[in-house]
Amino acid sequence: MKKGLKVLLWVVGILLAVIIIVSLLAGPIAKGYINGHGEELTGRKVHVEHVGLNLLTGTVNVRGLDVYEDDGEEVFAGFDTLDVRAHLLQIPFKVINLRHITLAGLHANIIQEGKHFNFASLIEHFSSNDSTAVKDTTPSGWVMKFYNINIRHASLNYDDMLNHKGIHLPDINLSVPGFVLGGDEGSEGGLNIGFDRGGTLNVDANYDTKENTYHVDVNLDGFAVQNLDSYLADMLRYDNLRGSVDAHITADGNVNDIMKSRIGGTVAVNGVDLTGSKGPVAGFDALTVKVNNINLDDNLFDIGEVCLSGLKATYEQWKEYSNINLLLPKKEKQGVTLQSGIDDGSQETVQKEEEPTGKPMQLHVGSLRVVDAAVTYNDHTLPDEFHFPITGLNVSADDLTTAGGNNAQVRATLPGGGHLMVRWKGNLANWKSYQDIFLSIKGLDMRQLGPWAVAYTGYPIEDGIFGLTTRLAINNSNLDNQNKIDIYKAKVGDRRKDVSAEVKIPLKAALYILKDKDDKILIEMPVKGNIDNPEFNYMKVVWKTLGNLLVKVATSPARALGSALGINSDDLEFMEVSPDQHGLTSEQYHKLSDLSTIALSDSRVTITLTLQMPATDGEDGDKRSEWLNEQVRHYVAEQGVPEGSIVVVTGEPLTDKKAKAGYTITSEMTIEE
Repeated sequence: MKKGLKVLLWVVGILLAVIIIVSLLAGPIAKGYINGHGEELTGRKVHVEHVGLNLLTGTVNVRGLDVYEDDGEEVFAGFDTLDVRAHLLQIPFKVINLRHITLAGLHANIIQEGKHFNFASLIEHFSSNDSTAVKDTTPSGWVMKFYNINIRHASLNYDDMLNHKGIHLPDINLSVPGFVLGGDEGSEGGLNIGFDRGGTLNVDANYDTKENTYHVDVNLDGFAVQNLDSYLADMLRYDNLRGSVDAHITADGNVNDIMKSRIGGTVAVNGVDLTGSKGPVAGFDALTVKVNNINLDDNLFDIGEVCLSGLKATYEQWKEYSNINLLLPKKEKQGVTLQSGIDDGSQETVQKEEEPTGKPMQLHVGSLRVVDAAVTYNDHTLPDEFHFPITGLNVSADDLTTAGGNNAQVRATLPGGGHLMVRWKGNLANWKSYQDIFLSIKGLDMRQLGPWAVAYTGYPIEDGIFGLTTRLAINNSNLDNQNKIDIYKAKVGDRRKDVSAEVKIPLKAALYILKDKDDKILIEMPVKGNIDNPEFNYMKVVWKTLGNLLVKVATSPARALGSALGINSDDLEFMEVSPDQHGLTSEQYHKLSDLSTIALSDSRVTITLTLQMPATDGEDGDKRSEWLNEQVRHYVAEQGVPEGSIVVVTGEPLTDKKAKAGYTITSEMTIEE
C-alpha cells in the first residue's frame, strides 16, 4: 500500500473516531451543562433527561425537557421529544439546512393575574438593558432552510385568575412542509388544533416569496361553542350555551397589503341553544352562511346565501327588565364631559356621537331565508299574563343590498289559527329615507289580545275574529300609515273594576255601534307623523286615533245599546206618524217603550226625536205637531225616563210631498275623559 493512501486512511479514521467520540460525549456534556447552568441561562430552573448528538447524520435528539416557574416547583413549559436533522456540510457555504424537525408533547401553562403573566421574568431575563445599542441591519448573507417541521400532540393551557376564565387546547398539531428565509423558495405550512370540549382546526398555507402572495385554507370541524364560555361571559350572562361550528374559509392576498385580501367560504352553526337565568332565550337548528367575498379595504361584504332554520326565540318582559336585559352585563353609563372656555364651576355630560369614518359598508346578500321559525312574546307587566306565540315563521329575500332598494316577504301562523303576511320594500343604508311595508293579519282569535285590551281599555275580550290590513310608508322620515281593521262577532265583557285602564273608551258600546247587521266591524284608521320628532310615539298615536274613532262612533249609541239589551234596533232610526192621527198607535207605543228602555240603561245616552210634518198654511199644523210631541213626552215620562234623556222637538216642515211624516231618531253619548 502506498504511503499516501495509508496517511489518508489514518486521517479519515482519526476524524471518524473524533466525530464518534464527540458525538458520544457531547450529549452527556450538554445534558449536564443544561441541568447545571439552566437557571443561569434562562433565569428559571431547567431539567432535561437526555441529549443526543450524531455528527455523522447531523442529528440532535432531546428528551424530557422542562422549564419551571419562578418558584422552581411547578412546570411552566416543556416537551417530551425534540428531533432535529441537519445538512452540516452546507454550513461552510452559509446555508443552514434543517431537513427534519419534530417536536412532540410540547406543553405550556400560561397564567395571567391582572396585567402580570407568568412568563414575564423570562422576557426580562433575555431583554437588553442597553437602550442605546444600535441594531445591525446589514444583511447577513445566510440562507436558512426549514423542511418537514412537525409539532405533534402539543397542549396549551391559559388561565386568567382574576376573571376566572381560560382556554385549554389539549391537542395541537402543526405541519410545515418547508419554508426558506433569505432565499427564493416558497413556503408551505399546516396547523391542526384539537379543542378540549370538542372540535378541530386545520390550517394549510402557501406563501410565494417572489410575489409576496399567499393562500390560506382554514377548516373548522365540530367546534363546540362551549369552548368560548369563559370569554363569552364578558359579553353575555347565561346559564347554558351549546352548539357547534363548521367552517371552510379561504383567503388570498399579498402580505404587502393585507387589507385587500379576498376572503370567502362557508360557515355553518348547528344545534345552538341559549338559556338565560329565566329559562330558554333562543336557539336554532342550523345557520349557514356562504361568503363570496369579503374585502376589508373596500369594506365590501358579498354574501351569497344566509339560511336560518328551526329558530326558536322567547322574549319575556317584566316591569323592570326583560330576559334580553338579563343577558347583558351591567355597565355604568359613560359620557363625554364638555366644559366651556369659562370656568364657572358648571359642566355638562353628554353622549358624543361618533362620526362615521372610512368607506361606507357595501353589503350584498344574494339569498336570505328563515325557515320554520317560532317566536314567543310573553308580557308580565299587564294585569293579565300575555302569551303570544308566532309559529311557522318564514322569511325570504333576494339580492339584499345597501346600494339600493330591497324586497322581502314574511309569512307566519298566529295563535288561534290566524295568519300573518308581510311584504317589505325599502332602503337598508338609510332606512328613514324610504320604506314601504304591506302587512296583512287574517283570522286572529281576538281572545289572544285580551290582556292588552284589559290593560288599555279595562274591558276583557270574550270572542271575535280580528283582521288587519296596513300599508306603512316612510319617505324622508315622514310616516303615512293606512290601516283597515276587520272584526267579526266581537264581544267584550264588563269593565274590570280592578284595572286602571290607560284610555277611557266605552268599548262595549262602541263595538255594538260599529257592528253592522251581519255582526261585522270595518274600521279605517290612518296614522301620520314625523319619526324624527322626539315626541312621536307610534303606539300612542295608534291608540289615540283608535280611541278618537271609537268615541266618535259612540256618539250614536242607541242601536248599540239596543242590541246589548236584546232589542231589535234595526227599526229604531225612524217612527212614522200620520198627520191626522188622534193618538199613538200600538206600534208607536212599542217603539217608544224600546227607546225608554235604552235611555234607562245608560244615563250617558241622550235620544232625540225630531218630528217632521208636511207644510201647512194655517196654525193647525203646528198645533197638531205640538200635540203629538206632548203625547210622546208624557208616555216616556210615565216609563220613568229622566227629563233630558229623551228630547222631543219639531223640525223643519217637509217640502217633499212623497216624504213620510214622522220622527227621525238620533242619539249621542256623553263620554268620560
